Amino acid sequence: MARDGNTILAGLWLFIAGLTGPQSLTKASYFHGTLRKPYGAAIAFIADAAHRSSPELGQGANVALLDAVALATTLTRKDPLPEYARLRRWHLRSYQMLSAVLTPMYQSHSRILLPLRDHILAPMGRFAPVRASLTRLVSGNLRPPLASTAFP
Repeated sequence: MARDGNTILAGLWLFIAGLTGPQSLTKASYFHGTLRKPYGAAIAFIADAAHRSSPELGQGANVALLDAVALATTLTRKDPLPEYARLRRWHLRSYQMLSAVLTPMYQSHSRILLPLRDHILAPMGRFAPVRASLTRLVSGNLRPPLASTAFP
Protein backbone atom coordinates (compact mmCIF):
# COMPACT_ATOMS: atom_id res chain seq x y z
CA MET A 1 0.00 0.00 0.00
CA ALA A 2 1.44 3.36 -1.03
CA ARG A 3 1.68 6.03 1.64
CA ASP A 4 1.41 9.71 0.99
CA GLY A 5 3.50 12.33 2.77
CA ASN A 6 0.68 13.24 5.17
CA THR A 7 0.33 9.64 6.36
CA ILE A 8 4.07 9.40 6.98
CA LEU A 9 4.11 12.72 8.86
CA ALA A 10 1.14 11.63 10.97
CA GLY A 11 2.95 8.40 11.89
CA LEU A 12 6.10 10.30 12.75
CA TRP A 13 4.09 12.71 14.89
CA LEU A 14 2.50 9.80 16.78
CA PHE A 15 5.95 8.35 17.42
CA ILE A 16 7.35 11.66 18.68
CA ALA A 17 4.26 12.31 20.82
CA GLY A 18 4.90 8.97 22.56
CA LEU A 19 8.33 10.08 23.74
CA THR A 20 8.05 11.19 27.34
CA GLY A 21 11.65 12.33 27.84
CA PRO A 22 15.26 11.18 27.55
CA GLN A 23 14.38 7.91 29.28
CA SER A 24 12.29 7.00 26.19
CA LEU A 25 15.41 6.93 24.04
CA THR A 26 18.25 4.46 23.82
CA LYS A 27 21.80 5.75 23.61
CA ALA A 28 23.73 4.40 20.66
CA SER A 29 27.28 3.27 21.21
CA TYR A 30 29.73 1.75 18.78
CA PHE A 31 32.74 -0.44 19.25
CA HIS A 32 35.45 -1.35 16.80
CA GLY A 33 36.49 -4.95 16.61
CA THR A 34 37.67 -7.56 14.15
CA LEU A 35 37.67 -11.31 14.39
CA ARG A 36 41.22 -12.54 14.03
CA LYS A 37 39.87 -15.44 12.00
CA PRO A 38 36.57 -14.54 10.28
CA TYR A 39 35.66 -18.16 9.61
CA GLY A 40 35.24 -21.49 11.35
CA ALA A 41 35.13 -25.11 10.23
CA ALA A 42 32.11 -24.63 7.99
CA ILE A 43 31.13 -20.98 8.44
CA ALA A 44 32.32 -17.60 7.22
CA PHE A 45 31.56 -14.35 9.01
CA ILE A 46 31.07 -11.26 6.90
CA ALA A 47 30.17 -7.63 7.50
CA ASP A 48 29.54 -6.52 11.09
CA ALA A 49 29.69 -10.12 12.32
CA ALA A 50 33.36 -10.20 11.26
CA HIS A 51 34.48 -6.61 11.70
CA ARG A 52 32.38 -3.96 13.34
CA SER A 53 33.01 -0.26 13.44
CA SER A 54 31.13 2.96 13.93
CA PRO A 55 29.07 4.25 11.02
CA GLU A 56 30.98 7.51 10.49
CA LEU A 57 32.32 6.56 7.07
CA GLY A 58 28.94 5.20 5.97
CA GLN A 59 30.49 2.09 4.45
CA GLY A 60 28.79 -0.81 6.28
CA ALA A 61 26.77 -2.03 3.30
CA ASN A 62 29.67 -1.56 0.88
CA VAL A 63 32.03 -3.48 3.17
CA ALA A 64 29.45 -6.28 3.48
CA LEU A 65 29.11 -6.49 -0.30
CA LEU A 66 32.89 -6.61 -0.76
CA ASP A 67 33.07 -9.40 1.82
CA ALA A 68 30.41 -11.31 -0.11
CA VAL A 69 32.32 -10.83 -3.38
CA ALA A 70 35.52 -12.07 -1.74
CA LEU A 71 33.75 -15.09 -0.31
CA ALA A 72 32.07 -15.91 -3.63
CA THR A 73 35.42 -15.53 -5.40
CA THR A 74 37.07 -18.12 -3.17
CA LEU A 75 34.33 -20.77 -2.91
CA THR A 76 35.70 -22.84 -5.80
CA ARG A 77 39.25 -22.84 -4.40
CA LYS A 78 40.86 -25.63 -2.41
CA ASP A 79 40.86 -23.82 0.94
CA PRO A 80 38.25 -21.06 0.45
CA LEU A 81 37.75 -19.64 3.92
CA PRO A 82 41.37 -18.74 4.77
CA GLU A 83 41.67 -17.36 1.24
CA TYR A 84 38.55 -15.22 1.81
CA ALA A 85 40.15 -13.79 4.99
CA ARG A 86 43.42 -13.12 3.16
CA LEU A 87 41.67 -11.30 0.31
CA ARG A 88 39.92 -8.86 2.65
CA ARG A 89 42.56 -8.39 5.38
CA TRP A 90 44.36 -5.21 4.25
CA HIS A 91 41.33 -3.38 2.92
CA LEU A 92 39.51 -4.00 6.19
CA ARG A 93 42.48 -2.97 8.32
CA SER A 94 42.74 0.31 6.41
CA TYR A 95 39.03 0.99 6.67
CA GLN A 96 38.91 0.19 10.37
CA MET A 97 41.94 2.36 11.09
CA LEU A 98 40.27 5.34 9.40
CA SER A 99 37.02 4.63 11.21
CA ALA A 100 38.80 4.43 14.58
CA VAL A 101 40.60 7.73 13.90
CA LEU A 102 37.45 9.55 12.76
CA THR A 103 34.99 8.18 15.33
CA PRO A 104 36.12 10.48 18.17
CA MET A 105 35.51 13.47 15.90
CA TYR A 106 31.84 12.51 15.65
CA GLN A 107 31.19 10.88 19.01
CA SER A 108 32.90 13.01 21.59
CA HIS A 109 32.37 16.23 23.43
CA SER A 110 35.99 17.27 22.94
CA ARG A 111 36.66 20.98 22.77
CA ILE A 112 39.58 20.21 20.44
CA LEU A 113 38.31 17.49 18.09
CA LEU A 114 34.98 19.05 17.14
CA PRO A 115 36.45 22.41 16.04
CA LEU A 116 39.22 20.50 14.25
CA ARG A 117 36.57 18.54 12.33
CA ASP A 118 34.32 21.53 11.59
CA HIS A 119 36.88 24.24 10.85
CA ILE A 120 39.86 22.38 9.43
CA LEU A 121 38.91 18.95 8.10
CA ALA A 122 35.57 19.95 6.55
CA PRO A 123 37.00 22.90 4.55
CA MET A 124 39.90 20.70 3.39
CA GLY A 125 37.32 18.57 1.56
CA ARG A 126 36.96 21.37 -0.98
CA PHE A 127 40.51 20.88 -2.27
CA ALA A 128 40.73 18.57 -5.29
CA PRO A 129 43.38 16.14 -3.93
CA VAL A 130 41.53 15.72 -0.61
CA ARG A 131 38.18 15.40 -2.39
CA ALA A 132 39.66 12.74 -4.69
CA SER A 133 41.01 10.79 -1.71
CA LEU A 134 37.67 10.98 0.08
CA THR A 135 35.91 9.78 -3.06
CA ARG A 136 38.28 6.84 -3.31
CA LEU A 137 37.69 6.10 0.38
CA VAL A 138 33.90 5.99 0.18
CA SER A 139 33.93 4.07 -3.12
CA GLY A 140 36.13 1.38 -1.58
CA ASN A 141 39.07 2.14 -3.86
CA LEU A 142 41.54 3.78 -1.47
CA ARG A 143 43.31 0.45 -1.51
CA PRO A 144 42.32 -2.64 -3.50
CA PRO A 145 39.23 -4.18 -1.86
CA LEU A 146 40.41 -7.69 -2.66
CA ALA A 147 44.13 -8.28 -2.11
CA SER A 148 46.15 -9.22 -5.21
CA THR A 149 43.04 -8.92 -7.34
CA ALA A 150 42.24 -6.43 -10.06
CA PHE A 151 38.87 -4.91 -9.21
CA PRO A 152 36.74 -2.85 -11.58
